[in-house]
Amino acid sequence: MGMLEGKTALVTGGGTGIGLAIAKRFYNEGAAVVIAGRRKEKLDEAVATIATGEQQAYSIQADVSKDEDAKRLIDEAAAKTGRLDILVNNAGVMRFGALHETPINDWELMMQINTFGPWRLMVYAMPYMRKVGGGSIINISSIAGIKAFPNTGIYSASKAALQTLSQVMAMEWAADQIRVNCILPALIEDTELANPIIGKENVPAFWEKLRPLHPIGRSGKPDEVADAALFFASNQSSFITGTLLSIDGGRHMASNRPSI
Repeated sequence: MGMLEGKTALVTGGGTGIGLAIAKRFYNEGAAVVIAGRRKEKLDEAVATIATGEQQAYSIQADVSKDEDAKRLIDEAAAKTGRLDILVNNAGVMRFGALHETPINDWELMMQINTFGPWRLMVYAMPYMRKVGGGSIINISSIAGIKAFPNTGIYSASKAALQTLSQVMAMEWAADQIRVNCILPALIEDTELANPIIGKENVPAFWEKLRPLHPIGRSGKPDEVADAALFFASNQSSFITGTLLSIDGGRHMASNRPSI
């Protein structure tokens, strides 16, 4: 019997990268899984790779930066199986740039998707989780929310805000047995986060350059974030809420310079 048998999980940004790895892990542990994203073709491909067992995997096309989409997403996800136990707010965007040169639309983009989107989904998910006696919300933040890096100011602000919101909601919803925890990855390869920033063709060189910045000597992989997400989603973490867990190979302790 799987660790998530009989539960329903919604994973945003579930068509690729970290979100897809989490959705697969949850499905393999017995959960009915709903993945969400903006690109239907990616969602269709992802569902085909996830649904290898008896339980169902579903996809819902939605933009978490839009309030009407956020509400519809939660309602439709819960309607798939009649319940909602787990929410993973994984959808996110990053843009680089010095703070004094950053256009206002970059502020709006990152705050809407990285901060307001997860907040909306948490609020809309809460009544469904109350109905089943509790739940687990896992927000994928970043070590950029606790550590300053050049040219990531708005991204860092959006992730720091998400972390604070998560801890406040963990306090406010603890009596309802709704746990809220954050995972703070460093650089995770095999994702699309860096593609719009530096171009897909430049990503391999980008990873190669930044791997030495991690004390453990490498970047992370989506499956390693999925391991932490499973822990927070399962009863193994039933006495844990409001936690910020760094999955970063020690990057939060390191300087911004490569090791010698």
